[in-house]
Amino acid sequence: MKRSLSGFTLLEVLVAVAITATLGVGASQLLRSVIDTKSATEVTSEQLISLQRFNQVVSRDMEQFINRSVRDNYGDEQASLILESGDYPLEFTRAGWRNSPVAQDPRSTLQRVAYRLESIDDEVCESAKARLLSWGVAEPEADCLVRYYWRVLDRASDSEPVAQVVLEQIETLDMELLVERQRQQQGQAAEAQGRDWQTSWPPTSQSSDVSVPLAIRWRFELPRLGEIERIWLIAHDGESNAGG
Repeated sequence: MKRSLSGFTLLEVLVAVAITATLGVGASQLLRSVIDTKSATEVTSEQLISLQRFNQVVSRDMEQFINRSVRDNYGDEQASLILESGDYPLEFTRAGWRNSPVAQDPRSTLQRVAYRLESIDDEVCESAKARLLSWGVAEPEADCLVRYYWRVLDRASDSEPVAQVVLEQIETLDMELLVERQRQQQGQAAEAQGRDWQTSWPPTSQSSDVSVPLAIRWRFELPRLGEIERIWLIAHDGESNAGG
C-alpha cells in the first residue's frame, strides 16, 4: 500500500512569501516612522531649551535697559537705544553687569549690547551649526541669532565685540518700538500726544515733542515652532528726544 505524500503547493508557498514580505515592509515602515518621530521630538525639545535660554538672555538685557549714550569706535556719540539705524538691527546700553567678587580692578557695571542675525555658515555661528548637527539636522539652513557685547562702554578704535549665539536657527526677525509722543510745556507735566509702533530709532524729525520708547516687540519665526511674538517694557526716562 502506497503512502500518499503531503506538502505545500507552489501557490501556497508564493502566498506565504507574499504575506511575510508584506508584514516585513509594514514593520519596516512602522519602525522608520517611530525613528523619525523620535528624531523630530528630540529636535523640538532642543529648540524649546534653546528658546528658553534666548528668553532669559534677552529679557535680562531688555529689563535692565538704561538711558546712557556711548561713543563708537570713531568717537561719535551713539544713542542709548538704536533700532535699525546702525551696524546692528538692535543696540542699547544695559545695567546690571556684575563684577567678579574677587576682581582686583572692577569694571563698569554698565554694558553695551547688540543683536544681529548671521548666516549659519559664518564663523560666528560655528557653535550653532555644531549643535544643530548633534540634534540630527544634517543640512542646517536659515540664520543664527547672535548677541554681541563690548567690554567697555565708550569704545576705542580697536574695541571688538564678543559674540554669543542665543538662537541656533531662526528664519525671520522683525523688531518694533512702541513710542509715545509727549508735549512738554514750561512749568507743566508732559502731555501725551499719542502712541504708535516704529521700526527705527532714534527719531530723525526735529519736532519739539519728546518721543519716549515704552516697549519693544520681537516677531520671529523658528523652524517647526512657527511664529513667536515677545514684548518687553522699556524703562526709559524720556530725557532725550533722540533716545540718547
